[in-house]
Amino acid sequence: MTERILIVEDEAITALDLKITLIDLGYEVIDTVDNGEDAIKIAVRENPDLTIMDIKLKGEMTGIDVSSKLAELDLPVIYLTANSDNDTFNKSLANSSAYAFIRKPFKKESIKTAIKFAINKSKIENEKLNLAQGFVD
Repeated sequence: MTERILIVEDEAITALDLKITLIDLGYEVIDTVDNGEDAIKIAVRENPDLTIMDIKLKGEMTGIDVSSKLAELDLPVIYLTANSDNDTFNKSLANSSAYAFIRKPFKKESIKTAIKFAINKSKIENEKLNLAQGFVD
């Protein structure tokens, strides 16, 4: 099964580069959006396996805000941001349950590794939750 990924990125060139990279790695990109409101709507409707999220977005919401909402839906997030200062990193760490933090410009190998780690961790967490609730596949 091919993992389905949502891209939330406000820079069109970066979004396109990321989309091409993900497709080249064998992933399905379900959509690319530039703001938090659309990201949440699409995530709720499409239930992606993973969202790759910029921290600075167009509109009222930050990527950290969106990540918190997606965590409530048990949807994993990887941050991809040019804002790599300590304050941004610490804020993202304290205010979300993101699975990874990748700095721009990204490298294909970094994206590949972070995605595999995030999807694997998400699957393990879901299996543990299902076992705890008495559900077995």
